[in-house]
Order: sequence, then C-alpha cells, then structure tokens
Amino acid sequence: MRTRTPRTLAAALLLTLLASLLPASAAQGQVEDGATQTVARYQKQARAVTNNKREAHDLVQLRYGKCVQRFAVKQARRMADQDRMFHQDLGPVMDRCNLTSAGENVAYGYPTGRKVVRAWMRSEGHRANILEPSYRILGMAMRRSGNGTPYAAQVFGRR
Repeated sequence: MRTRTPRTLAAALLLTLLASLLPASAAQGQVEDGATQTVARYQKQARAVTNNKREAHDLVQLRYGKCVQRFAVKQARRMADQDRMFHQDLGPVMDRCNLTSAGENVAYGYPTGRKVVRAWMRSEGHRANILEPSYRILGMAMRRSGNGTPYAAQVFGRR
C-alpha cells in the first residue's frame, strides 16, 4: 500500500504527532516545489546539519563510515525504487560493519538535507538517534523515486 503525502497542515501535524509517538518510526514530509537539491548536495547538507545539531548538544561529530554509507544508499535506493518508506533490518548492518550498536532514520518528501534533518529533530525517536551519544559513524543517503520524490536514510553506528 502506498502512503500519500499530506495536503493539509492538519494532516501534517497529525503525522508528526504520530511519528513522535513511535520510536525510530519513519518520518514523512510534504514534497515542495522548487528548492530541490542534487543527491550529493542533499547528503552533504544533511550530514552537516546532523553534526551541527550534535555539536550544539556537546556531542562528538559523526564520522563518515564507508560500510554504513553503503547500507544507507541501499536503503534509500530500495525505498525510492518501491516508492514507499520502510526500515531495513539492522542485524546485517551490525554484522557486516562490525558494529556494537546501530540506528536508522528514514523519511520521504523533504526537498533538502536541511529540511529532512529539521523534521527528524522534531520527532522524538529520530531526534534520539541523531543525539545518541554512543554513535560515532554515519551513513547518509538520498535517492529519488521515478516521480522525483526524495527518499532519505541515515544509518548510525558504533564499533
């Protein structure tokens, strides 16, 4: 079943409220005209904003992790290809990347890296992942579906 993007502020507020009640649940955003970014710029901006949020909370910045980046790209690509949002099983991520802990944020419909991180920070479960003190590495990816909708995935980890 395909989830549709909310068209009204009330629907958006309800979805935000529901997302905040579900730890590590998926965030959804409205597709906005204009202000879209290239994949590289989107990912770079989301990574920078994520680390700015961590720095503002006296947490270490997250380093780029090649292995978790591959899983973030794979997840963003799968969601875009299927035009639906879902989480991946983090067991294989932990095994293949030699991690002791892992987390994931997913979203769709946010046109910029800054906007997707802003939405994650407004959701309790997603915010907890971004501000988890034990995480040290980050993979951040965005891919577009056939109709241009951006799908984003963050994969966090600690070795």
